[in-house]
Formats: sequence, C-alpha cells, structure tokens
Amino acid sequence: MPQITTTSDNRNSLVEIIPSGTSRSSITLRQTALDSILELYAGVGMGSKLLHQAGVRVLKGFYVGSPGSSLSVQDVREFALEEILSTLAEIYNLLTWPEGWNGYNACTPKYDAVQHALYWIGMFYLEIMDLNLNWFEPNVTASAEGEVIFEWRHGIKSLTIYVGNQSADYVKDWGADINTEMEDGSADSSSIRRALWKWLVS
Repeated sequence: MPQITTTSDNRNSLVEIIPSGTSRSSITLRQTALDSILELYAGVGMGSKLLHQAGVRVLKGFYVGSPGSSLSVQDVREFALEEILSTLAEIYNLLTWPEGWNGYNACTPKYDAVQHALYWIGMFYLEIMDLNLNWFEPNVTASAEGEVIFEWRHGIKSLTIYVGNQSADYVKDWGADINTEMEDGSADSSSIRRALWKWLVS
C-alpha cells in the first residue's frame, strides 16, 4: 500500500533546487520567502491557513513570472501541495477499509479509484490556487460501490464529487428540491471544476 511521509522541516530540500549560478541576493530573498511561508503553515487556525495560501500565490507570482526565475512552476506546486497532505492521507487510508465497512455489503474502496482521486484532488487544488480563491478541506469517504467521495459545504450549498476509476462526477445542491435545487454532471474538465468552486464559495 502506498505510504505518505512528511518531514518536519522542508527548508533543506527546497534550498537544494536552487540552480548553480544564482546570485546570493536572489538565494537570500528566496530563502526568506520560503521560511516565512513555512512559518505561516506551521501555525494553527483558519487565519494561518489563509495567510499561507496568500503567501503561496505571492511566491508563485514573484518567481514564476520573472525572467531568470530560480523557482519553477513545478517547485511552487510541490510546495503548495503540502497544504492538502492531510486530505491525501485520508484518501490513502480508504485502502485500509474492509469489505462491508458500512455494516452491510459495501465494497472496499477500489485501488484505481483511490489513485484517480489523488490525481483529481491535486489538480482541483491547483486550479483553485490559480483562481486566487481560498481552499478548505473536503470530507473524504467512499461509496458502497467503491468510489471515493469528496464533500464540501459552504452555507446552504453542498458540492459532492464521486471519483471512479477513470472519471469524476459532481452533484451540487442548494436546497431539498431535487428538481429545482440540485444539479449533476461530469467533473473531469478544468473549466467545470473551476466553475464548481466559484459557485460553492460565492
């Protein structure tokens, strides 16, 4: 079974990706920015999370958008994905659920669905960061058929994603009437995922 490992301090690994020939002032500035964001991430509470998200966006814009940048898009994305490690761990944990986990005849969560859910949630998170919108963690569970389920609630709105082996579908609702206050469809494209999050947090 795949394992997630984390370290208490990522500074050394982040510094190692500085290319040769980078000026000392650029290295110092970069290290200061990374240290500041890591300190924000180490904090607790919603305020700390929002500041961390803002820091990641500033870091991305500063380094990725400048000529001769010493930080690539991939570097920023790998760093930013630390924010969803707890969600990734919850998804991996689904692989430990036994047959009949719901007390009846539910299937164990499918390995391929778990793998696709890990990819899907990573893409969704990055798309939200690109929109300059704030992220909050979903409830992670499974369906009786072995799909991975993500659910977010914001006010009266609810967004539920069902992730199978190769596809994902959404159900959004904003009331109890199935005919006028619910909608469903495919959640496989970036444009749809972005629209879903804008709807949820608006």
